[in-house]
Amino acid sequence: MSTPLDRNFKIDANFGTAESEPIQYRQLISSLIYLTITRPDLNYSVGLLSQFIPNPRNLHLDCTKRILQYVNTTMEYDIMYKSNTIIRLKGYTDAD
Repeated sequence: MSTPLDRNFKIDANFGTAESEPIQYRQLISSLIYLTITRPDLNYSVGLLSQFIPNPRNLHLDCTKRILQYVNTTMEYDIMYKSNTIIRLKGYTDAD
């Protein structure tokens, strides 16, 4: 998997059949929310799927499994900082 979800994929709240085990879906989403602390690339897709926690569908579980496949294929990706480089951190904020 090269992305957690397809960029133009639309998720409908009522598409598909109701999930037979919603507790499993809730546990997976909770674990993925915890994982977003160290994996900000998952924020959008996990946030999108967390909207369906009250009434998950099979499609939502399939999308969650796709995110897990993405995590599995990208576990060895790292950002390496050399010890002899100077890092300048810049930030921007807007009160609006």
